[in-house]
Amino acid sequence: MFFNIKFYKLTKKPLKYYQIGIITTFVSILFAIVVPFVYVDLIASFLIITLGILHGANDLEIISQNRQTNSTNFFIKSLIMYVGVVLLGGLFFFFLPSIALFTFILFSSYHFGEQHWEDRLKISTSHSFFFTLYGAFIFFLIFTNQYLEVALVIEKISGTLLPYEFFLWSMISTGVLLLFIMMIIPSLRGSFFKELFLLGLLSLLFHFGSLLFSFAFYFVVWHSIPSLKEQINYLYGDLKKTSIKKYLKASLLYWIASLVFLGFSFNYIDFNADYFLPMFFSFLAAITFPHTIVIGMMNRNKS
Repeated sequence: MFFNIKFYKLTKKPLKYYQIGIITTFVSILFAIVVPFVYVDLIASFLIITLGILHGANDLEIISQNRQTNSTNFFIKSLIMYVGVVLLGGLFFFFLPSIALFTFILFSSYHFGEQHWEDRLKISTSHSFFFTLYGAFIFFLIFTNQYLEVALVIEKISGTLLPYEFFLWSMISTGVLLLFIMMIIPSLRGSFFKELFLLGLLSLLFHFGSLLFSFAFYFVVWHSIPSLKEQINYLYGDLKKTSIKKYLKASLLYWIASLVFLGFSFNYIDFNADYFLPMFFSFLAAITFPHTIVIGMMNRNKS
């Protein structure tokens, strides 16, 4: 059931990106050590607003592709439902912040794990536990290394101050279970040392970087960019310049809205205020809920 894990045949493309990602991670560790945090966080914000936001900009196009329809009525209905889910997510955080935060972490854990392994593992219900476990370990790795900031954000959102030991033992338990599964399942053993090396580098990055940079780096380099590649392939059949231009053109309206929001943020929001990070992660959570569902539908449709 949970351990009924079947691998796809590995290709050279994922390995090539892995090598590029490893080099980028190593350089970013040095960057986080040498450069003052104010500039590190500025880079992190830029990455999220550009590539991070972009990777969720064509969800409605993916929905249309899944249903094999391009009708205006269907698009409008999908847009209303999508925005409705985002607004419900925001209300969820307003009225039930503790439950909403837990749900966000659970959704995001699965989403991160699914994206990281989708080129090697068949997308199926039986693999959901492994995907969620991998993503949860990434989160607890960040939370443990960035405890002071994380505890403040969680307390601002939920009103609960969680002790350091909670994150530490959660990180250890999810990490041990993750590595144990990878060791005992033959189809996962081939990725064991590669993943162990990557997780070791990420741990260093999360230790030396800020909370915003730690999250932004994994979110963009190890999640958003691979997701963009998969989405363009799914929508247009290849990764040629023409396909990339089509994706960017379809994302233009979403990008403009993001830039307007960014301009509003710079004029009216104090990035150094205590409320900024809680508000930022609450907003990110609200748009994560529908995106996770859409990408899950896309991966199952491909399978």
